[in-house]
Amino acid sequence: LEGADRVSTIVRNLKSFSRVDEASCKSANINECIESTVNIVWNELKYRVKLIKDLGDIPPTRCYPQQMNQVFMNLLVNASQAIEGAGEIRIRTWNDEQSIYASVSDTGCGIPESVMNRIFDPFFTTKEVGKGTGLGLSITNDIIKNHHGDIRVESEPGKGTTFTVRIPIVEEARHE
Repeated sequence: LEGADRVSTIVRNLKSFSRVDEASCKSANINECIESTVNIVWNELKYRVKLIKDLGDIPPTRCYPQQMNQVFMNLLVNASQAIEGAGEIRIRTWNDEQSIYASVSDTGCGIPESVMNRIFDPFFTTKEVGKGTGLGLSITNDIIKNHHGDIRVESEPGKGTTFTVRIPIVEEARHE
């Protein structure tokens, strides 16, 4: 019975993550996108990292939830892969009057300054051959731009990296 419950939970999380019925723009809470994505990538994370969630009380906004799930999946998987041995990933959300912010920080190897201006280029990767396509951050950047937002990165080699996503709060979402 416990196994059946676990399978049921996994299926529910996959449906929430893929949101096949939600391929259109709609009012959504970014925290819910993050939670469903964390549930999907948890097996990749749980033995390697301490995950700290600091999710603020943010308003909904009009977005493509399925695409936002992809953004957080890419950022979480990259953060996890940047950490050798044990480490920490912190996910934080907050807002101001115009925008919602979400940051994913890791205590991984960091990104060298020499490649920083190329990390959003398609097919650029610092991973060894066969370990990455070099498309994750490029896709993430495109999705955020399509949402009229931006993504910033701060990194210190040997200390870690923080990606901060900003998307506008679209007013109609507050009044649905």
